[in-house]
Amino acid sequence: MRILVLGRGKTGTTAILFKIATGLPNCKAFSGGDIGKHLGDYENAVYKHTYSERKGRTLEAYRDHATKIDYDRKIWMARDPRDAAVSRMLFRWHKGNWGQWKRYRKHLELVQRKEQDPRSIPFHVLFSYIGEDSRPMTKDELVEMERVRYQQMSDFAESLTSDWFIFKYEDMIDKNYDGLNEYLGFEIKDDAEIPTTTKKSKVVRKKAYGDWRHWYTEEDVDLFKPAYLPYMKTIGYDCDDWTLCSNAVIEPEFSSMYMKGLVQKYNRQIIRSVKDFVLRPFVKSR
Repeated sequence: MRILVLGRGKTGTTAILFKIATGLPNCKAFSGGDIGKHLGDYENAVYKHTYSERKGRTLEAYRDHATKIDYDRKIWMARDPRDAAVSRMLFRWHKGNWGQWKRYRKHLELVQRKEQDPRSIPFHVLFSYIGEDSRPMTKDELVEMERVRYQQMSDFAESLTSDWFIFKYEDMIDKNYDGLNEYLGFEIKDDAEIPTTTKKSKVVRKKAYGDWRHWYTEEDVDLFKPAYLPYMKTIGYDCDDWTLCSNAVIEPEFSSMYMKGLVQKYNRQIIRSVKDFVLRPFVKSR
């Protein structure tokens, strides 16, 4: 069996990859890379991809790929865009802060202030650091980025044929696999975890949903609601529920400490890679 898992980053694609693969005998699990890079003649294989316009891995390219390759099952992984935005913001520094120390420290400081008083800073101020430029994004740039992103995803999801299955991140958290199991024709293994040896093993965060209610302010609701509604409607989220938590709590363990952990992990990987490169000639000469 050949299975494709596709979604945007921070939607649970890596987790569901290994949960599905563990449910099949002699199954290979492949994550990332160029479109079609890992295709091969395997008894069972699951191929997980996250689309990225910036890297040229567009939804149009994946749609074309999926029509040409004989996949037995095809899954689109969806997540509430409000929660996805929080995860993406906190994941911003997963490739370290080299050359951007001041910007990273400012972003971290703002997150820590938000932890002390969740209503003190609108979420969009923190989210504005998501870009790669030396300056934070403006509100207009941020909203337009999200509007375009989710309109593209909405159009893609609406275009999917009946041989695709849309699976929500929230159903994975709730262990609601009945529909997915029926579609696949076998039961996935919910207790399967991402192997620690894979490059995709990350500093794990909450494994929950609805966190956006603690991060957003009324200003954020007004700002992002028009951008997110089309996709929410397409996937089947409650478009009328924008209720914020009256007693918001943002735990440092899952916020500023998580950000620090990502940077520390990446820096350790860089140091380890440099050491391996320097020592390689001496190891080979033994």
